[in-house]
Amino acid sequence: MSGDLTIVGKRLLDRWYPERQLLLRSGGNISFVTFGLKSQIGLSLACLMLLGWLAYASAGLYRHQVIIAGKDSQIARMIGTQKLLNAEMRAVESRYRKITVNLEYNQEVLGDVLQQRASLDRARAQLARELRQTREQRDLALNRSARLQTRLATLEHNLRRTRDESDNVQSNLSEVTNQLSTTEMSRAQVQQERKALAVNLGTMQDNLLGLKRAQQHLQANLSSSETMVAQLTDQRDRAFSTNQTLNNRIASLESRLETLQTAQTDLVRNIHHRTNANITELETVVQLTGLNLDKLLDRVDYKQIGTGGPLLASEDEKVHAGEWTLLQTSPLYASLGLLENRLSRWTALNAVLERLPITPPVDNFSISSDFGNRRDPFNSRMAFHGGIDLAGVKRTSIYATSPGVVTYVGWKGPYGRLVEIDHGLGLRTRYGHLHKILVKRGQQVDFRHKIGLMGSSGRSTGIHVHYEVVYDGNPLNPNKFLKAGKYVFKG
Repeated sequence: MSGDLTIVGKRLLDRWYPERQLLLRSGGNISFVTFGLKSQIGLSLACLMLLGWLAYASAGLYRHQVIIAGKDSQIARMIGTQKLLNAEMRAVESRYRKITVNLEYNQEVLGDVLQQRASLDRARAQLARELRQTREQRDLALNRSARLQTRLATLEHNLRRTRDESDNVQSNLSEVTNQLSTTEMSRAQVQQERKALAVNLGTMQDNLLGLKRAQQHLQANLSSSETMVAQLTDQRDRAFSTNQTLNNRIASLESRLETLQTAQTDLVRNIHHRTNANITELETVVQLTGLNLDKLLDRVDYKQIGTGGPLLASEDEKVHAGEWTLLQTSPLYASLGLLENRLSRWTALNAVLERLPITPPVDNFSISSDFGNRRDPFNSRMAFHGGIDLAGVKRTSIYATSPGVVTYVGWKGPYGRLVEIDHGLGLRTRYGHLHKILVKRGQQVDFRHKIGLMGSSGRSTGIHVHYEVVYDGNPLNPNKFLKAGKYVFKG
């Protein structure tokens, strides 16, 4: 049975793989190459292996395309996250500007309140002085009224005594009349005495009328004094009422001022917390790149914080200046000063972050060679590789990884077609082996500005872009910057 199978298999092989010859003609001479059964089977196996390899390569290429599509969607999400982050940062800046305007408005309101309080203090002092004067005038009027009442009592006593004397004169006159009727001899004498008494009686009546007019005048003065006392008392009551109203208003203003200060303190505290969180995140991004944060901040141009104030000369303004000094020593003013410092640092960190190249220069890529020591692809010797090689499709767009100024374009030895961009703060990026350069030297480029197309110019074994990050002339590992960029877009 096995022998029959062997014979059948041999016949099939002879049918499929008969002996074939390949004729070769050169210079009139003909030669041939014979392909026997084994050679043809070997070629068939080689073809099958080639087809298998092509199938495997196609599957790998399809899987690679799937991975690239996933990365494209991830990059799109990262870009969307970056846009959201930028929008949030713009919203935070807008809120900060609104908060700054509110703080300035609150400070103006506070200054107005302090001025109103000083005015109220001066009005209260003026009312106190007027009240003291009113009290003095009231006491003086009371003393004058007491003296007038004493004088009036004395005049009434004199009037009663004068009336008594008049009654005595009338009785004496009656007696004299009786005597005149009884005796005519003393009539002339009595008439003379009567005339004299009549003159004395007229004088006394004139004195009595003067006393009555003096009494009326005293009563009028007493009424005027009582009216003045009533007016002074009413003014005193109104002054007390006004003083109480002013005190209540001052208390209300002080309560409102305390509420405003509490609200401002809470607002400053919230802004302080948000600013600290943002500063921590930005510092983490810079630390992931391996750069010296303090050194970078020293290279950022800080803006001078404005100073100034009104010229104070008068006593009232000196009082206001004292109150403003007390306000400056309050915890709120200290928090505002600390917040100003933190916001300055946050602004400087944002300026640093804008200059960091933390995104890849190409959208779709695979890292074909990493940073550091590697085996050279041409001579197989160990050599230092100052960047990373990002492989991709020919003529793929290459983008600037951060805003800056183009400092070199053209052919540069083993780099081939090279673009170098200065981003400031001592940072430069290089893009080598380009197929085409799309920028000029001295040109200002923005973030993600298209600067060239991927190629294989210069000392290169395939389509890729050689990407370098240089700081103060020293090459750095670009992977650290890309890791920092992933942290930013992930956050």
